[in-house]
Amino acid sequence: MYGDVTGPGRELHARFLALGNMSGKTSDQIIASVGRPTSIGSLARGNVLLQWQATGCHMAILFDANGRFVKVTHQYANYAPAPEPLNPLVMTLLVAFGIVMAIIMVISSIK
Repeated sequence: MYGDVTGPGRELHARFLALGNMSGKTSDQIIASVGRPTSIGSLARGNVLLQWQATGCHMAILFDANGRFVKVTHQYANYAPAPEPLNPLVMTLLVAFGIVMAIIMVISSIK
């Protein structure tokens, strides 16, 4: 069975949701709750953009020169269910079809 590749993103987003209202929080407080950011960007007037990414989640938060929360500049979370795996018989038939097609292509290129 396939794993849920968006699981890490769901966990990351859940940590952000658990923070609630981030007004007044510092970047250090947020990092302590959700983990280290994936990237850090320096902006004008000493502002900093911290970004967190995991498969299925992207959060970008702007902080002022004093390290205080300003706003969420980007938020994405994918909660679509993981796809169901193909039936083993269907998968076998598809692979067999691909092999037959490859053999036909090789034979037709020889002529």
